[in-house]
Amino acid sequence: MPRSVFQPLLQHNFQQGMQAYLQYRHLSVELITANIGFGTEPEGMQAQAEKMLLEQQADVLVMYADQEYVRAVAELARQLNRLVLLVHNGAKYKHVWEPHPNVLSHTLNNTVQCRLTGAYAAGLSHNAAVCTSFYDGGYSHCHAFTQSYTDKGGSIAYNFVGQYKVEEFNSAPLHDFLRANTQVQSLLALYNGALAHRFLQQLQQSGIAKDMQVFASPMLLDETLPAVYGELALPFRVSGYVPWVSSLDNDANRLLQSQFRSFSGREANLAAMHGWDTAMILEHIFNTADSHHFSAKEIMAGLSDVSFNSPRGALRMDAATHHMMAPAWLVQVNEALKPEVIGRVEDTTALWQEIINDKTIIPGTGWFNTYLCA
Repeated sequence: MPRSVFQPLLQHNFQQGMQAYLQYRHLSVELITANIGFGTEPEGMQAQAEKMLLEQQADVLVMYADQEYVRAVAELARQLNRLVLLVHNGAKYKHVWEPHPNVLSHTLNNTVQCRLTGAYAAGLSHNAAVCTSFYDGGYSHCHAFTQSYTDKGGSIAYNFVGQYKVEEFNSAPLHDFLRANTQVQSLLALYNGALAHRFLQQLQQSGIAKDMQVFASPMLLDETLPAVYGELALPFRVSGYVPWVSSLDNDANRLLQSQFRSFSGREANLAAMHGWDTAMILEHIFNTADSHHFSAKEIMAGLSDVSFNSPRGALRMDAATHHMMAPAWLVQVNEALKPEVIGRVEDTTALWQEIINDKTIIPGTGWFNTYLCA
């Protein structure tokens, strides 16, 4: 499990989402946990993996980390024929070593959602300013967002990259540009946590954004921002694709919320949903152990035709890349940042394959940190 300054309860909500599901299903399993910091020390990650797989003989290794430093652990798992269940936001493109026979990636598919939002924005606006932070902009989801926008005919009129420390963040240069270029009425924005709230708050207070359209990354649309950081009264429209919202009208989502509330005393959020989904996959692995005996290759083969009833919709593995895929939900928020679902893409696998096959995507610089873990 990681640490996160941006999302201090990330590891706790994720782990308690897992625990809430396991308790509800009365599964007799033991969770062994260790902290890997921000996921930037491969030697420490390797040492924890060796301890769990070799000394504690874990059947499955769940690892909340981005791809950059996982390869060595994946090779260890290959030698032991054990499965690594890799979880993260999906803010980076598939790494060069993926797919790996011993790694199943269960992400929140952020690059897919940003690609969808970019295309959606291009259908409504022909020019836009890109707004992000020095941190949020250092991941592939930023490229997915802007590239799909320009591919669909949109034009980038301005780029604003602000500080990633909240106390230093000042979006005045963006506001000055918008005042001087009134034809630009759309923003492509990527922020998370306190920085997302500060960006929206400053734009709200600028007095220039009444007719503005903000097309947002998934974490900027986090519906818990007002409860954590303060109320908002947004005079502009904010919309975009997300992996999940609390208002999804399905039995699986209602079950998540009631059980997580009962287990933790808090309301379920995105990280809790991610942990709940992860435990659902683990339950399937444990229930089918007689057929695969925790052999990673056998587990992966058995998942090729399985669909999980997730709170966010049908969750399936893309056999070509070993990534779990789920629906993407188009939401528009009201002035208080409460989301309303206005559309969805039920099967995102084809779009994921487009991203994989896009020959314009080349290796680039970026943060080694797992997204949100800094």
